[in-house]
Amino acid sequence: MTLMCLFMLVAMVTKAQDVTALWDFQNRVPASLADVALQGTTGEVESTVDGVKLYVDATNGKFNVKDRASDAQVNPGTIIRVPVKSAKDIVTVTSYPNYHNYTVGGIEATADVTEHKATTDEVSAGYVDIVVTGSCYLYNIKVQFVSNIQTKELYSTDFSEWTYVKASAVETEVHNATTKYSHENIAFSVYNTNVAPNPDEIGIDWSKFDKDLVGGTLQAEKNGGSYIVTSALASVTKVTFVHGATGGNRGWSLWAKGDGDADWVQITTTAASPAGWCEVSADVNRTNCQLKFTNLADAQNAYLFRLGIYGSVDMSLTPALGSFSYNGEKYNAADIFAESEEGLQTATIEVANATPLPSAENPVIDIVCDNGELDGDVIYETVGETSVITMKVKANDDVMTYKVTFVHKPYFTLTYYNVDGSVLENSQKVEKDAKIATLRNDEGVTVAEGKKFRGWYVETDGGRKYSVDDVVTSDLNLYAGVTDIETESTSARYTFNLTDEYFYDEDHEAFNAENAGFHDSTHGWTLESNGKIDLLVGGHAYIIATLCRYSKQDATLTLYDAEGNEVSTVPGYDSTDGKSVMLEYKGAAGTVTLKSSNEVYLHKLVIANVEGSPIEKNEQGYYVVKANDGGNFLTTLEIANATSSSDKRTYVFVPDGTYDLGNAVLTPISGNNISIIGQSMDNTIIVNEAEQEGIGVSATLYITGQNTYLQDLTLKNAYDYYKPGFAGRAVVIQDKGSHTICKNVRMLSYQDTYYSNSDSHFYFENSDIHGTVDFICGEGDVFFNNCTLTVEPRNADGSGECTLTAPSTNNTKYGYVFSGCTIDSKAEKFNYGRAWNNTPRCAYINTTLLQPEKLNSNRWTLGGMNVPADKFVEYNTMDASGKVISPSSYVCTFTKDSKKNTYETILTADEADTYSLDNLSKAWNWYPATYTAQKSMNLLKADGNKLTWDAVDGALAYAVFRNGTFVGMTTTESYDITEGTASEYIVRAANECGGFGQGASMTTAISDTFADNADIMQTSYYNVQGVRVNNSYKGIVIKVDTLKDGKKVATKIMR
Repeated sequence: MTLMCLFMLVAMVTKAQDVTALWDFQNRVPASLADVALQGTTGEVESTVDGVKLYVDATNGKFNVKDRASDAQVNPGTIIRVPVKSAKDIVTVTSYPNYHNYTVGGIEATADVTEHKATTDEVSAGYVDIVVTGSCYLYNIKVQFVSNIQTKELYSTDFSEWTYVKASAVETEVHNATTKYSHENIAFSVYNTNVAPNPDEIGIDWSKFDKDLVGGTLQAEKNGGSYIVTSALASVTKVTFVHGATGGNRGWSLWAKGDGDADWVQITTTAASPAGWCEVSADVNRTNCQLKFTNLADAQNAYLFRLGIYGSVDMSLTPALGSFSYNGEKYNAADIFAESEEGLQTATIEVANATPLPSAENPVIDIVCDNGELDGDVIYETVGETSVITMKVKANDDVMTYKVTFVHKPYFTLTYYNVDGSVLENSQKVEKDAKIATLRNDEGVTVAEGKKFRGWYVETDGGRKYSVDDVVTSDLNLYAGVTDIETESTSARYTFNLTDEYFYDEDHEAFNAENAGFHDSTHGWTLESNGKIDLLVGGHAYIIATLCRYSKQDATLTLYDAEGNEVSTVPGYDSTDGKSVMLEYKGAAGTVTLKSSNEVYLHKLVIANVEGSPIEKNEQGYYVVKANDGGNFLTTLEIANATSSSDKRTYVFVPDGTYDLGNAVLTPISGNNISIIGQSMDNTIIVNEAEQEGIGVSATLYITGQNTYLQDLTLKNAYDYYKPGFAGRAVVIQDKGSHTICKNVRMLSYQDTYYSNSDSHFYFENSDIHGTVDFICGEGDVFFNNCTLTVEPRNADGSGECTLTAPSTNNTKYGYVFSGCTIDSKAEKFNYGRAWNNTPRCAYINTTLLQPEKLNSNRWTLGGMNVPADKFVEYNTMDASGKVISPSSYVCTFTKDSKKNTYETILTADEADTYSLDNLSKAWNWYPATYTAQKSMNLLKADGNKLTWDAVDGALAYAVFRNGTFVGMTTTESYDITEGTASEYIVRAANECGGFGQGASMTTAISDTFADNADIMQTSYYNVQGVRVNNSYKGIVIKVDTLKDGKKVATKIMR
């Protein structure tokens, strides 16, 4: 070996071989990541390696680390370029769980961790592209620049191929081999050691060892100074071995002697434990190195079962194939070959069935070597239905063998399904990597009257549509898509989700666009200044557009009738993303046209046909939703959003009933000062069923407006949490607004039920929130006043522990505060909460636990998701009888990795007082309890066919109910009875936010008729809100007796 080669090997051993550049967004490494926020622009992002930077193109997207706690938020349309230098370099991308919506090197990510080996084309370009296609949160990106100096396994054995040698008190050379990669001779000599390729030859005790694991063995004789020694190798970086013994404190010790060592250096001293099979890995890092094994307990035996020797090898000196061509296709060796366990370079290439496989008569051509030259002829072999080609490349007295197997591409089956799930056809075969070319027509597809076949889809419920140009890479299932034909309906509601990349213009009769099209899932569709969208209406209709804040600021939207007359104009831009605008059309049925004065992005368009039933405010200023009509609720809310004001409240009243929103998610409350008032928390139910789990994609309601007020509602996300494979996040309210108030609101879901997605202030009163995991989560200060937290079973069988909260509060003083709340657990176990992000804070003050025995012994989850809890505390926790059950002191240590926060979690009385609503309201300069104060009615009187009552100070309006059904509103102190008797009516007064308080107290003054039991045909009971109840109801009850003559008698009962 030359002196220069020796110096090279010294360098190999003493410094790291590969260089890894890291962008760790989760831990802000490097620290400069904390300042990175790109949107609508481009920029470079530093890594942990000087000079290595990401190039980020966020012109049409977003790349935000600055405002995140433990990840990078990356929006669709963003392109990230990761630098690479060789086709050996590896790019790794790690995302937040289930948010891997991107491609790496043009290949779609299918897991949270994606590795990609750079191709020769990417090396030529200098980068690998990461293209973000959907909502994405990244933990880290790293690129490993793979050096030519590599650590390789030079030699490995289980001794089964060695020759039997009986132990002797003479050093004996027993085995010779040639190392892989470095191609050196290595000789093994032993002293007083049995070489047993078949351990039965030395009478091994199989009761001590696993016969399935053991191949051969080297056994040290007792009392013999046994050792095993090798000849020198140019480089040894690591040694792995497996040793064993028949008792304790025995085994083999590894020694090394290399350049700079005056004598042998002991590397390992650990006895075999477990004695039957103990695996050892030891760093050696020496040049010109010999290895030696000695018996740890010379008076006992020891067994060596496996040996692996690793060393540094300069792979640039290794023979390397560059490229070759076949059938007009060039193949770069670095892109297709991988190293086998035998040290060969192997690859498999699929070719079209119309292409003959290579042979000596039809050879590969244009063979180019990157290092060295071909050694001998190219060998062609036919093995079954494959052609195996062997090419050997020689350089520096070394030979590398390349074996490439050519096979014909398989055929895949296309299976077509009808709308009922039955198979229509499965006989179409398409060769791998070929286009579909021909799609089946609609013959046999079930198409009901009023519907139309739209095409063949990837999913049963639509989504992407197959085209003849789709390339087939596996068996495919194609599902018939059949939807309603859109017409000039007088009542239909048509919703066009323009952020869906699989919204197909051609599938809609009521939507026809020119010079407009899909931009991305963040911005939606682009409507150019010379573009238009024709919309089909059935007469009087509302056209509701949801705007993107990246539209041109001077843009306007104008609606034209069929003759080209201008109907209405609204702004095409709003600084609040997702703001709705409304254009009203009152003409004849037909086509209207939407145009823009400048470039506009549209998230959504809705046609709400209302001919004969317009959605208008009543005289009292309320929009009243049609009972049990989910579509009417959506349209009413969209109109409320579009007509809302920053200085005046908009009121929506929702009578008792079920309002099914179907699969609609993220139904926006985007306007400011919107009140949604139900008739009762128990019976006014708004429900959606999210098709996809996810904290940012599933919410029933999505609040972005300020000062939203919700009262007397049940909100439900019906996502099937317990269905196998379905468990996940299904949000009821995602709140990015501020100063939202919920009074008497029940929220039904399981994971992430309520998500406070804004660093603002929120207030709940007398509400009921259901869930299993993190079902109250997010940012901001949120005060829960006299609420119920209903803990649902973690699993369908009732087992498992639930976690109530996951605060991600960010530098707020209070965080989540539960005051006078009740926890009702249907789960097996529960805990108060766990830390999510930022500085998590949560306080339980005067809490009642109906099942205190179910509380986790630690009370909280001590381990945080991304950070340790900053301030998790409680005070005066009670059982159902009012007995205090919280300890006088409870110090907890909250952790995340190496970070720890240790503190007292039990507050003193004085400390607990700081969490009062008064103190929070003063700190906020916002007093939510003043808005929730209810207006109470006095006596209700009957005067002939007129109900009268005393005026309620400050009442916005009065709602009138008959037998629990809403019949009207008034702003006066009287109401004309048009049917029934006075005893059937209840009147409720509205506060300034529009919420209706308790109904009027009922007295016998309503009716002077008294009922004889013999005359009573039926008795009904109602609460003061007018809702029918059973006769065991506690509180104020209105008893209504129906007599034989049809008269009704009402009596107030106190229970």
